[in-house]
Amino acid sequence: MKSISKNINEFENIVISFVKELIGKEKATIIALSGDLGAGKTFFVKSVAKYFNIKEEITSPTFVIQKEYQIRNHHIYKKMIHIDAYRLDDKSELEYLGWDEIVQNKENLVFIEWPEQVKGINIPNVININIKILEGESREVDIINNN
Repeated sequence: MKSISKNINEFENIVISFVKELIGKEKATIIALSGDLGAGKTFFVKSVAKYFNIKEEITSPTFVIQKEYQIRNHHIYKKMIHIDAYRLDDKSELEYLGWDEIVQNKENLVFIEWPEQVKGINIPNVININIKILEGESREVDIINNN
């Protein structure tokens, strides 16, 4: 499903509509975020955190690779995990961080930026989101749910 946002508020509305429709799986729900630098991948995760009323500041985990946040008052998700694979060389580095355990827990909502950096990693139930910069603040958000 493709959507076009003309500004940050419309982009955030697309994100909120998306997260409201998420349903739990037998394993973690994984969202793979792709797009050029500055396209809005981290903003997408910030908007989800805002929806779940997460108070911590959400920044790109480029240097620490992975950040975890507690989700309170939700019937499915208890933890939001934000991974930035930009600096990873291959899937083994993500596996080293406990990827297999992360994806087994159905209470985890996982966002992985730059998933192309870890090609070949097991990503069950993945929802692919491609964000494309258009003109100015405009973005095209393409949500591909293969489930």
